[in-house]
Amino acid sequence: AMTKKQAGDKDRDGILGTLRRFGRGKVLAPSAGNDGKPYVAPSRKNRKSITTWQDEAALKELRAISAETGISQQELIADGINYVLAKYRKRSVAR
Repeated sequence: AMTKKQAGDKDRDGILGTLRRFGRGKVLAPSAGNDGKPYVAPSRKNRKSITTWQDEAALKELRAISAETGISQQELIADGINYVLAKYRKRSVAR
């Protein structure tokens, strides 16, 4: 007889197997003659991502400013990065 834990493991394996088919980062460009490299949207070409941990209150304020001004959160963050760069006498290059 199969125990409850074994049945749960089997269900989990089925779910994970289904999810694995989607493959993280393996979306290929829709064009013909694909070179096998992962697809990168034109707006992200030659760009890198960063992750920071911020208080929920700060993120809520950022969302509110974005909603009030119609300026994307991406642009607001770029403004903040450029502010820091200028403060330390570096070129403002974030966009």
